[in-house]
Amino acid sequence: MLTQPKKISVPLAFFGLVLGAGAAVAAVETAPPTPITPGQIIGESQLEKARCVQESDPAKYRRSRAVGRIYTGPSYGTAWRIGPGNLVLTNLHVIGENPDPSRMVVAFDYEEPSCDSDAVRPAVQVPVARILTSHNFTDSALLELDPDVVDSGVLDSFGYLGVDTRISEVGDPVYIAGHPRGGPKRISRFHDDGRPCWVTAVNNNGFADFAKYNCDTESGSSGSPVIDARTNAVIALNYGYSSGYNTGAQMSSIWPRIAQYFGGKLPEGSIPVGQLTIPLAKPGGVGVQVPVRVTQVDGKSPVVGAPGEQLYYNAPAHTVITDVSCQSGTTKWIAENGNAASCTLPSAANWTAAQSATLRVDDTAADGHITNGRVRLLSDTGQIRGANNIALNVMSRWPGEVQSLQTQAGNFQAVSMDSRFPKPLTARATDPLNAAVVGTEVTFAVTDDGGTGTRFNGGDQTPTVQTNAEGDATSPTLVAGAKAGTLQVTATSSDRTATFHLRVVSQEGDPTEDVEHLSVIAGHGQFASEGTEFALPLTTRTSNQDQDPVEAAWVTYTITNDGGTGTLFVGADQTPTATTSSHGDAVSPKLIAGNKIGFVTVIATSNGKSVTFTLIVLTRDERATANTRNSHQ
Repeated sequence: MLTQPKKISVPLAFFGLVLGAGAAVAAVETAPPTPITPGQIIGESQLEKARCVQESDPAKYRRSRAVGRIYTGPSYGTAWRIGPGNLVLTNLHVIGENPDPSRMVVAFDYEEPSCDSDAVRPAVQVPVARILTSHNFTDSALLELDPDVVDSGVLDSFGYLGVDTRISEVGDPVYIAGHPRGGPKRISRFHDDGRPCWVTAVNNNGFADFAKYNCDTESGSSGSPVIDARTNAVIALNYGYSSGYNTGAQMSSIWPRIAQYFGGKLPEGSIPVGQLTIPLAKPGGVGVQVPVRVTQVDGKSPVVGAPGEQLYYNAPAHTVITDVSCQSGTTKWIAENGNAASCTLPSAANWTAAQSATLRVDDTAADGHITNGRVRLLSDTGQIRGANNIALNVMSRWPGEVQSLQTQAGNFQAVSMDSRFPKPLTARATDPLNAAVVGTEVTFAVTDDGGTGTRFNGGDQTPTVQTNAEGDATSPTLVAGAKAGTLQVTATSSDRTATFHLRVVSQEGDPTEDVEHLSVIAGHGQFASEGTEFALPLTTRTSNQDQDPVEAAWVTYTITNDGGTGTLFVGADQTPTATTSSHGDAVSPKLIAGNKIGFVTVIATSNGKSVTFTLIVLTRDERATANTRNSHQ
């Protein structure tokens, strides 16, 4: 359900500028005749700030970045990028009757800068150019954003969502990202019982497929994507509340109505009809049972096998199949050059029944996500029967490649001298797909520049721990020394590092808790050419409630939006923490501009307070012009 706008000024992208403009309407149906009941909280509210989810489940947060708040003139709702182009999907009832695209704007990145913050960062506003199509029975509307704005790269860092065109099943785990009540982004991923929320019912009213689920929504969540928690692809378009649960039209019914605007091809990140979620395969392990169900393109009509027909599994070149067997009597699958295997049916078979094959991944197979494996039903003449393709994914990672190592628990602790730190340190290892890396080794080492004498409990001062099923490695207990001061512990795995900042305090406690005010001292508004270093580090000043400087407090710097520029801090730590001087100043490492022009946002935080720095990456010619102008002022 849409939300009437509050009387607030709409923040504009790039320091107050609405990017682009447009006004065109095509193929718009009338709004749904049945009144829409607004989304509701199912029991107690489990809605979470987007940034809070980022801390515990970065994969879901990353997908939520593609979700924006749409302003239609009279009201607010939710819209999301479908595919990497300039198209967004929302509800028909959100754009309303007699829609005027010239008044519509989609705001991306409309959320708090941190989990503890209640302030909202300026959003990136992109105008709607035109309405491409809408459909009454699915309550859906496909909108085109201003192409010039999208082509500028302003949305690149927010990503996009793919779709899952299968009909979802009861029990499927899902989550929802949207803008309830037209406010900052919220994510609903849990039910009141602490379990991930799930699909509670599916039905078809003769015109479209629908799903009900126990995720929380509110008025303003209309148009939100309902995302499968296993594949991170959208399975439904949320529109309201019905019979005790929130409800959405399934993408299985929406996609055929909008496919022409994508050239008939599912956007990247989508799950084709019939694709199966395959469990992990350990290289050299006993294998993974892969169920296969062959249907026509519509995903419903069965394909009936005939004698002599073959079922082929074609794997990528870097996949090695060492043994493939088939559960169809005495028939065997035969590997062809290590890249394909076939199973010839001895007699007619009804392929609506699942067939199973055992795939074994060789020890030499590359770690990572094996993609583009395909199953196809072929006749003796080699023609694709029923124009059917089913994609399979097989994962082979054990322990896999560590792409990222992040602090998970125990960071920013402060304890008294000669006492134990209450929480052990936990670092989480993830692979290039942001999945947990299991069984990899993580080494912890203390850097005690403050001379506190802090040590790990036990004799090993560089303990090595293997990650568990969640990808987490937890250190032994740390024991504080007899001197007050700061120290760091670095976790390392496969050349990736995560840094924990710790403090040993006297009776006075942690100075960071005294920080009541932050202010920008230096580094804001800098220009740098592509690929060059910004001239100044970022400097933040802290003060207490009496406006006196706070010494030895922690200030953390985070690039919250690099504008697609690729700008980074110098060094491996991309969320560096600085300690304030006697003047209360905390100085960040310098930043290196990326290879693309744009605006960069950096947030400095301390004790729940925050300030924002904006930096600009220019071409070398633009940088020279800016320098010339500055010299004449």
